[in-house]
Amino acid sequence: MYLAFTKISFMYHKYLHLTIHHIGFALETASWWCNVLWLGFLPGWPSSLEMKREYKEILLLKGMDNLTDEELDRFKFFLPDEFNIPNGRLEAANRSQLVKLMIQSDGEVSALMKTISIVKKLQYMDLAKCLQEEKEKVDKKYMENEKKNETKLIRKKNVAKTSSAEHVASGNDTTAPPAAPGVSPPVKKQVAAKQEAMRQEGLQEDPMTVMVLKAMKPFKFESRKGQQEMFHATVATDRDFYFVKVFDTRLTDKFHPKKIITISKYYWHSTFLEVNTSSLVLDAESDQKVSVPNNIIRKAGKTPKIRDLQTRPLGTIVNGVFMVQEKTEKRNGTLYGLNDNTGSMNVLVLGNQNRIKCEKGDKLRLTFFELSKYRRNLQLVSGSHSHITVIKAKKNKGSEMKKKD
Repeated sequence: MYLAFTKISFMYHKYLHLTIHHIGFALETASWWCNVLWLGFLPGWPSSLEMKREYKEILLLKGMDNLTDEELDRFKFFLPDEFNIPNGRLEAANRSQLVKLMIQSDGEVSALMKTISIVKKLQYMDLAKCLQEEKEKVDKKYMENEKKNETKLIRKKNVAKTSSAEHVASGNDTTAPPAAPGVSPPVKKQVAAKQEAMRQEGLQEDPMTVMVLKAMKPFKFESRKGQQEMFHATVATDRDFYFVKVFDTRLTDKFHPKKIITISKYYWHSTFLEVNTSSLVLDAESDQKVSVPNNIIRKAGKTPKIRDLQTRPLGTIVNGVFMVQEKTEKRNGTLYGLNDNTGSMNVLVLGNQNRIKCEKGDKLRLTFFELSKYRRNLQLVSGSHSHITVIKAKKNKGSEMKKKD
């Protein structure tokens, strides 16, 4: 009887210790997650005053201060879609005031990420790359601090588990406590996702064989480095077609319709390809064939219907010919009302491109315009690499005779 009571007492104390151990482990795990969520251990989402200050400096010194006045106007145009800033305060804000308004609306981290997104939308890729690199420097520094904190927590947890295991194993029954589920911080998943995204977008080393469907003549555009030249092209594989920005005019002989070429060391963006002076464009070998289906060729050269554009995602690149119904001069550009047999839509032409002479009834050939939203209405907006050509309406002889009389 005494032996049975002793054994029951031993088992009770052992399992009581295991329960206390599990509660302690749960509290420790909860403490780790509190550190992650409250202290801002997740890279890219710092909450400390030091991190906020660094993000704020990036926004002003590396971002707004590197925009020309015209580029700043373009940037402000897209802000109402991302930030809750009254239009009156937005138009009157200078660069430092603009940074304050963005931070007041969304906070430092979100403001920087949205700024990078808008800058990419405007095709200011050099600035977007600069902002992204500065952000990653801050993230890397903070990630290193996070790893140190994580290592301390793991060491503390291992010490607790070791001492508990030694205590439990001191009897004849050596049943160990059930292993606690591993808690892997989401940092690794985020890094892996980021690496995957980098493989999908950015520099592409491997060659891609394509057929050239169309190529424009080179034209000049304004940049922070001064006036430069480029041209647009459309290429296709047997599965899809792609719009291409070519920033090396020496390649005009390669981009001839129906020519098969291989492109490597180019940049892949979500809506287009970019070929520059570092890219490699060669004539394809005789055994490298590309058979582009007729439906892809037709789709690549077809002007999209306005009704169909209503269902396309924002940021879609649009090329096509549209008829002008009205023209309105704006402070930062010219607003054209376009229509086809499916609906109507506005197109905003910004900067020097709005100096074209166009009247009602004329047609606009738009190249590399971007689908955007102003308030609740979809519209097309020009970027620094957009191109626009006016196709004058044909006047009948009767109207010309009346003018002569």
